[in-house]
Amino acid sequence: MRLPSLALAVAALGLAAPQLAAAHTALVSSSPAANATVAAPTKIELRFNEAVIGATARAQIAMTGMPGMANHAPMAITGFTAQIGKDRKSMTLLLRRPLMAGTYQVTWTAAGADTHRMSGNFNFTVR
Repeated sequence: MRLPSLALAVAALGLAAPQLAAAHTALVSSSPAANATVAAPTKIELRFNEAVIGATARAQIAMTGMPGMANHAPMAITGFTAQIGKDRKSMTLLLRRPLMAGTYQVTWTAAGADTHRMSGNFNFTVR
């Protein structure tokens, strides 16, 4: 009786393994949240579904719209620092000064334990 139970356990583990291996780093939340309208933030927080490898974590911020300016070309925001959280599931972008009114896009890249680099972006508005 023990042998069939062991065989079932091994088979179940074999079926679960491809799902575990297919897991990739994903952004699960941010502050400001995607598509939110907020007062001038001094930091942007990204939270991932798994611990990320610090050397692979990158973020860019671009102003994509400015009040009163139609067809505003994206303008890179520079001079911020990035910190990985102690749990390695978060990254905080610390801005030198609050963001001014406009729309912004944050683009991120990171890899978890599987070392596959994933990326994404989200937008928010500063009033």
